[in-house]
Amino acid sequence: MTERTVKQHPLKLFSYTTHYFWLLIIPLVRSLYSISLDVDSLRVWLMGTWMDLLVIGAILIFAWRRWEHVYVRFDDKRISVTKGKIYSTCDVIYYDTISSLSVNQSLFLKLFGACTVTIGTNAEAISRAQDDISLTLRKSDADRLYARVKKSRAKSLRYSVTPNKVRLILYSFISSSTLSGTVVILAFLYETSRMFDREVEAQLIMDTLSDVVNRVATFVPPVVAGVSVVIIIGWAVSFMTNIFYFWNYSLTRCSDSLYIKSGLIERNRHILSLDRINSVDLRQNLISKLLRISSLHCDCAGYGETGRAETSVVMPIATEREVNSTVVEIFPNIPTESVYHKPKLDLKPTYQSYWMFYYAPLALALLPLTAFFILFVIFPSWRSVIRVGVIVAEVPAIWLTIVKTLAIFKTGIAVNGVDEGDVYITMRYSSFYTFHTVVVPKDRIVKVMIKQTYLQHLTGNCSAVIYTASRGTSKHVITGLRLNRTLGFFEKNGVDLYFE
Repeated sequence: MTERTVKQHPLKLFSYTTHYFWLLIIPLVRSLYSISLDVDSLRVWLMGTWMDLLVIGAILIFAWRRWEHVYVRFDDKRISVTKGKIYSTCDVIYYDTISSLSVNQSLFLKLFGACTVTIGTNAEAISRAQDDISLTLRKSDADRLYARVKKSRAKSLRYSVTPNKVRLILYSFISSSTLSGTVVILAFLYETSRMFDREVEAQLIMDTLSDVVNRVATFVPPVVAGVSVVIIIGWAVSFMTNIFYFWNYSLTRCSDSLYIKSGLIERNRHILSLDRINSVDLRQNLISKLLRISSLHCDCAGYGETGRAETSVVMPIATEREVNSTVVEIFPNIPTESVYHKPKLDLKPTYQSYWMFYYAPLALALLPLTAFFILFVIFPSWRSVIRVGVIVAEVPAIWLTIVKTLAIFKTGIAVNGVDEGDVYITMRYSSFYTFHTVVVPKDRIVKVMIKQTYLQHLTGNCSAVIYTASRGTSKHVITGLRLNRTLGFFEKNGVDLYFE
C-alpha cells in the first residue's frame, strides 16, 4: 500500500497556543458580549483592546505556523512525523518496534470527528509521562493508521474474552473512590474556570451544594451532611467515569499482540506487543480482596500513560479461581504459581518488623488529632463540630490500618520458572490502600537497593527497593525482610545489589 500523508486535526492548533491565550481571549469576549451593538461602542472597545487583539493574533499565527508544518506519513511498515520547515526534525517509528498504540476518542473529540493517537516504545525518555509520539488526527486517518499497524501483526487468534456487564458494574463499584471522583470534579472545575467568570462559577457551585446540604441536614447534623455530600458526589463521579470507560470492554490475544477495546461514549482502542510488556500486576483493594476478585494490569511503554491509571488494565475483573487460567491465556510465558493468591514466598517480613507496617496509619491518624487540639484552642465554641470532623477524618486511618495488618501476612518475594529457563521474580506488597502482586522477568529488573534505617540495623532487618524497566523506572518497596536472607536470595539469583 502506498504511503499516506496527513495533517493533524485543526483542534491540535489550540494545544500549540500558550496558556496565556485563554487569559487574554476570555475577558475580551466577555467585554464584547456586554457592550451595546452600535458603531460607537464597538470603536471604544477596539481602542481599549487593540493591543490585546494584536497579541492574540500573534499567538494564533505562531500556533498556526507550528500546526501547518507538522506532517504525518505512514505506510505498511512505519510512521514518521516531520516537524518544522527551516529547522525540521523527523521522528520515525517502525511498527515492529511499537510497544503500544492507543487511539482514544473523548466525547469532546467525537463532536469534531477527532481522535488522539499515542505511540509508545521501550526507548528511554526523560519523563515517564512523555510519549514517543502523541497526535490529534481526524478519525478516518486514525482508523487507517490503526488498521495498518494491526495488519503488520500476526493474524492467528489465540484468546478472546468480553466480561459481562454485571462484572463491569461490580468492578466499577469496587474500584471507585471519593478521591478519584474529586480529582475528576476538580479537573472539570478548572477547565470551566478557564471559560467562565470565577465568581459566577463559585456562586453557582456554592448555591447548589448549600441546597443539597440543607435538604440532608433536616435529618442529620449539618457537618455530617456536608461531609456526606462531598463523599457521595465524589464517589458517584468516579463510579460513572469507570462505567463509561470500561463499558463494552473486550480483550483479544494473538500470538504477538493484545487488542483491547472499551468505552460507552468515549471510544478507546489499544494494541500492545506481548514481548514488550515489562511486568504484570495483579491488584486488589480491601473490598475486592474480601470478595476474592482481582484486576489484572500490565506495564507497557505508552499504555496507561494518557491520564487514567485504569488504562493499564488488561482484565478488569477476575475471580480467584479464574486468575491462573486468565494469566495462562494472556501471558503464557509467566509461571502460574507466580500469580496465584497464595504463592510460596522465599522472603517474608520478620516478626520484629511488623511495627514498620503501621508508620503510614499512625501518621494519618495523628494529623486529624493534632488539628483537633489546635482548632479546639482557637475555636473552643466549635468543639462539637470539630469533634465530628476529627471522627470522620480518622476513618481513612482506620481503613489503612486494616489494609496494613493484612499486608503483613501477604508481603514477600519469590522466584519462579527456574526449571523452564526464564526466571521470574514475584513481589507482593501493599501501596497505600492497594495490594499488588507484581511478576517481572529477571532481565527487566534494573536494580535492587537494600535500605536500612537505624532501628532496622539494630534488629537485622531491611527493605528491598526493586526498580523494574518501564517508561522510566517503576519502584516496588518490600519492607521488613531479614537482611542476611535477602542478600543470599538476590546473590543466588544473580541480581546486583546497591546499599543505602
